[in-house]
Amino acid sequence: MNMITQEAKKKQAVVEYALKYGKSAASRKYGVSLSSVKRWCKRYDGTWQSLIEKSHRPHSHPNQHTPKEEKQIRNSFRKCYARYGWDGVHSDLQRKGYTRSLSGMIYAAKRMGLTAPPKAKRKSRTHRRYPEILVPGEKVQIDVKEVPYNCLRGAVLRDNKHLYQWTAIDECTRMRFVYGFEEHTPENSVRFLAMLIKAFPFRIQTVQTDNGTEFTYKFISDEKVSPFDKALARLGIRHKLIPPRTPWHNGKVERSHRNDQRYFYDWETFRNVEELNRKLEKHLIWSNNKVMRTLGGKSPTQLLREKLSA
Repeated sequence: MNMITQEAKKKQAVVEYALKYGKSAASRKYGVSLSSVKRWCKRYDGTWQSLIEKSHRPHSHPNQHTPKEEKQIRNSFRKCYARYGWDGVHSDLQRKGYTRSLSGMIYAAKRMGLTAPPKAKRKSRTHRRYPEILVPGEKVQIDVKEVPYNCLRGAVLRDNKHLYQWTAIDECTRMRFVYGFEEHTPENSVRFLAMLIKAFPFRIQTVQTDNGTEFTYKFISDEKVSPFDKALARLGIRHKLIPPRTPWHNGKVERSHRNDQRYFYDWETFRNVEELNRKLEKHLIWSNNKVMRTLGGKSPTQLLREKLSA
């Protein structure tokens, strides 16, 4: 017997005694206030279930969401949640004049039945594996993502070509730069590096990459130096290589690629590299201005502005 059932049956005994000997007598015998005995007697219909305590939660609150706000939440949820998640829904609402917090919006949406399938819980680490980077440009992670086959259309698909996205992310501010190429070559890594230096408004001290041949010849030649290493040496930038088969060491750029898949490649198609770069440019503006919880509710652009002005 659970606690709720037990309490209801105790109340039933009090009520039955009151009906037989009077409410005042039941109050004295069981040590219950007379007002409670009267209230229970009024609710009693002959079953203990009628005496189960009901919720005391109020039906309304002066600060609850208005019908207009609930309608806005519902519309933004349908429009943005599948692609951009709760953060995207909140950003869309803020553009319409919504002033409540992210957590308040999520609570209201769940109360309205706008919920996503539950995710499996992950154990959180209580310590950082790597020291936090505090200076923009102190370390920039670079990696290459192949554009998914199902995004290709037209001539690029007919000719069995591939498209590749080069990505750089600053570990301090999460500021990114991306660009697409048709070939997976060291020469394109050098071109990307030149574009990256112009795009980032701070000096890059270290570049961290995996051991792919587009970045290094470490595992294919002891004498030959890759074009990318030569370009970094000319610019005075340190090249840090992660251990083989450990992509989590480049975790920030890997995570950004998963976000690209979710927010960009699952929704777009491309007929050539020019179309890819046009769409990537718009996506880059969005991602650099997207509010991130890991940055304390700031966007990479906001945090970079603060760091450069400090």
